[in-house]
Amino acid sequence: MIVLKQKKQIVVVGLGQYPKGSGVAAALFCAKRGDEVTVFEPYPTPAMEKNFARLRALRNVELTLKDVPKEKILQADLIVKHQRLRMDEPAIRLAIKTKKKFASDISLFLEHCPARVIAVTGTRGKSTTSALIAHLLETGRPTGHVWLGGNNLVSPLTFASKVKAGDWVVLELSSWQLEELGRLSLSPAIAVWTNLMPDHLNTYPDMEAYATAKAQIFLHQKKDGLVFLPSSRSFDAWAKRARGRVVRVGTNGEARRIVDASHWSIPGEHNALNAFFAVSVVRELGMSITDIKKGLATFQGLPARQEVTAIIRGVTYVNDSSSTTPEATLAALQTYRDRPIHLIFGGSDKALVFDVVAKKISQQKIEVILLPGTAHEKIVNAFKQMGGDFSRGNRYATGRPLGN
Repeated sequence: MIVLKQKKQIVVVGLGQYPKGSGVAAALFCAKRGDEVTVFEPYPTPAMEKNFARLRALRNVELTLKDVPKEKILQADLIVKHQRLRMDEPAIRLAIKTKKKFASDISLFLEHCPARVIAVTGTRGKSTTSALIAHLLETGRPTGHVWLGGNNLVSPLTFASKVKAGDWVVLELSSWQLEELGRLSLSPAIAVWTNLMPDHLNTYPDMEAYATAKAQIFLHQKKDGLVFLPSSRSFDAWAKRARGRVVRVGTNGEARRIVDASHWSIPGEHNALNAFFAVSVVRELGMSITDIKKGLATFQGLPARQEVTAIIRGVTYVNDSSSTTPEATLAALQTYRDRPIHLIFGGSDKALVFDVVAKKISQQKIEVILLPGTAHEKIVNAFKQMGGDFSRGNRYATGRPLGN
């Protein structure tokens, strides 16, 4: 159980819309332990209304929208910051100026969690890897309960009061969540960093800054810490900075032999790599190969990640809507490279480059249906460089025409 401390003045900056998300979970957690809580949401939306209603029902929670609660921040013992808000947010700047102590829902959890914690990050695949590690631990019949939370829209504070010393907690952590831990010099005892690809470059000035945020998952470990890193040379410098033991994971070795010998059914080489990391982790924890194979055979994958939603008249419909980077799109195209593909493509501009994915698409028989979004113009220009033409609408077919 998490130990409750004396009553404090808490300001939660950023609520969010998800019922188990970090902002509302932090507010409810602090309110339940008796703190006086002010929740400030600078960008309220109708989607947050249910969370607003939950907080308004509590006597020791005050909800403030849009206008910065300056007096509350000045009186606060602790500022709990939502990871989606950047450090230049006016309320955050005021808290920094007045030298307030910061926390996040993840740091609150880690500071008091009595269980063993495994944290997972990576540009792509962290959700699948985290879920698979949790599934394998459950299959291996651990002595305690297995909990899964973090960037999967389930703050660990939602189950914090139930966690016991013999349990396992698996946390999926984004770069934004890791930034908060880095500022507090916190890293989980067991860390997994699966890969690094361009992403969120509309938030970070360059790849070095993005990689540094990811690296917070292990940089503050103690000497008894354990970190799993890719075997590629690009991670050699990071491996040298680890204080604890480093395990390098690649495409060869025991993990691959175990996966290849099991009834692993999730398609894609990128998912095989996710499995290699998960298997490497549980092997280091002492799980038997027999139990690992059982877990691999029963893992069903996650929604919106190359999820086959239907097969109608020989046409396979795949939901890959979590694919939010060019590299993720390339992975999906590689999985289905032996078939004609209709690709619904587009979205928000995260300062990424689409040249490689446009080139790959031009080399396969693919019909592209381009969606609106802030990346629209950039995608169109990338296709133009490869001879693609969207001038007649938002559809373009490479090779022979695949549709009207």
